[in-house]
Amino acid sequence: MLIRQHLNLLLTKVLLPLLAIFSLKAVADRERYDGNFSLFVLHLITDHYVIIFIMTPFFFLCISKLYSKPRMVELIRMKKFYRFMFTKWLAITLFSCLFVGIIVLISIIVSIGLPLSNDWYSSLDADMMQYYMSTFGSPLQGVFYTVLFLFAGYSFIGCTFVTMAHFFSRKATYFCFGILYIIMILSIKVTWVENIPVITINRYIVLHHNFNGDYSLWWTIIAMVVLSLLQTFSIIQFWYWSPAHSKKLKKGLFFYFTRILWTPKLVLIWCTSIVVLAVTKAAFTEETLNDYFMRFFYGLPLGSTHVMTWLEQMIYIGTPIYTFSMFLQSWCYPRNIALFMRIQKKSVWGTVVLRHTLLLAVVYVILSVIILLIIGIFFNKSLIIDWFLLTYIILIKILELSCMLTILFILFIVTNRVTLSFLGTMSLYLINVFPVNWLSYNVAGIGQLARIEEMGRTMLEMSIISFVFLICMISIIKLTTYKYFERG
Repeated sequence: MLIRQHLNLLLTKVLLPLLAIFSLKAVADRERYDGNFSLFVLHLITDHYVIIFIMTPFFFLCISKLYSKPRMVELIRMKKFYRFMFTKWLAITLFSCLFVGIIVLISIIVSIGLPLSNDWYSSLDADMMQYYMSTFGSPLQGVFYTVLFLFAGYSFIGCTFVTMAHFFSRKATYFCFGILYIIMILSIKVTWVENIPVITINRYIVLHHNFNGDYSLWWTIIAMVVLSLLQTFSIIQFWYWSPAHSKKLKKGLFFYFTRILWTPKLVLIWCTSIVVLAVTKAAFTEETLNDYFMRFFYGLPLGSTHVMTWLEQMIYIGTPIYTFSMFLQSWCYPRNIALFMRIQKKSVWGTVVLRHTLLLAVVYVILSVIILLIIGIFFNKSLIIDWFLLTYIILIKILELSCMLTILFILFIVTNRVTLSFLGTMSLYLINVFPVNWLSYNVAGIGQLARIEEMGRTMLEMSIISFVFLICMISIIKLTTYKYFERG
């Protein structure tokens, strides 16, 4: 009964988009394929881009449905807790069999009509097929072992996820698998990441990724066996141990605002806007990572009116400013008696919000650089980076964004109007359309590389100006915070 219940949770509607996407991909490949039946099935189930970017995310979405604490009605049916966990593992194993089986079934159906020969002749993926030709005697043998490896790999990953979810919190589990998924993506293009043993998930589900490098297939199998035994031992002996117990919330206004502001929704909004901009910049251009970073942060020279570039800059810099504006509108108002009655000094509130503005700028810029690096590697950008230039970009963009956020905060303190403060802050970018030389010192856009390349300014000059301006804004906030409370 428990196994059936777990399977009902796993077999969700999430699988329908997966089946549709994989079917369309298979039909598209079938149109330009001239090989035989078995080789085309092998091609579909060994496409590591499909496995990593389509199959694995949907698999994780399904497995996440099992993240739940056991109910009392379930526990009373088991004499030992590990037996309850074994039912989850068995359900995941059956689900992995169905998951891989459906993919193979679609591959077989799409392959109907091709010659039924079992040789290695094909015009598709000739380089990758060399690995299989040197390892297996026929395509059907390759199909069998590839399907078996996919089944074992997804079963192992799913059981590992459930085990981690038992011992750790939801956030810790999702964060860990998110990092592992990013490492798996990087391993496709970066050689030294590909050679990292044990933690690269692609080695457990993509068979031909074990055919090269310093670690053979046997090391992957040994790692799966050892980690599976370790999980079994941990569940049997230490099932009661869990650091995921509820912790006392940290006191103070800073941590209170932290729990409100720093949410998954905020990070999702940031990542979505950055990824869209990064992909549009990276597509259809062959260049180094250094050139890619320069194009992304280049901006516009004074007097230029290139609409698309201007919109890209407005979206990039406007996203964190907008999210901060929403925070001010929802949680910062002078009549919030329940909050402000606990503040001993009026200046504490301004200092706390100011610390969050600086933290927003630092996190947003660093997140941008990480996403650009991943997107650049994914689009085959050459791994050539001027680290001095990249350090300057990070520093000057943090200073620019910090200055803009502090301007928004000052306008909000003075006017108590979030919309007016946001529009006033973003309007500083509009004056850059005038070809006036002294506007190169405008903090709105001071982090754009065009100020250096075409206006003759130096990195040191731009950094000092933005830093001095930021110090002035911080001083003004310190002096004007009390006015915020005078409205009553």
